[in-house]
Amino acid sequence: MTDLEKFNKETRFIARHFKPGAFQPQYSFNAVDAFKNRRRTAMKWIAASFAGVALSAAAIVITYQVMNTEKPVEPTAIPVQPVDRTDRADEIIHLEFTDAPLSEVVKGVEDAYGVTLTNVPVEDLHLTLSYEGNACDFIDTVNELLGTDIKIEK
Repeated sequence: MTDLEKFNKETRFIARHFKPGAFQPQYSFNAVDAFKNRRRTAMKWIAASFAGVALSAAAIVITYQVMNTEKPVEPTAIPVQPVDRTDRADEIIHLEFTDAPLSEVVKGVEDAYGVTLTNVPVEDLHLTLSYEGNACDFIDTVNELLGTDIKIEK
């Protein structure tokens, strides 16, 4: 097909499909007309962005509130087994007392090690001590520091 035949074929196609007013070069290439509603379009995009941010924030707040609602905890019964008081006497436990009366120290040792102490003086003695060890060593240390004769009842 020659160039002239191609040109004639394309011209016939355009002539068949031509509609008056379909192509207006002055309107299409005029910058003022092409961007006539640019400000209104920008305002619509800004409004849509704000609406999206507001909806996202609302969804986050609602999700946070739903996730953090505390459900009531139902009490459960835990079977209590008798504690063998001699089992813990040899355990190494850290005890710390700051200007504590001797009665408080005795109660703390009895609770921590599960032992019963005897021969505790009635005097108002105070003790400041940070100790880590077993019950026998603790009592020996207290006896040495305070000059007492406290013993573990077996």
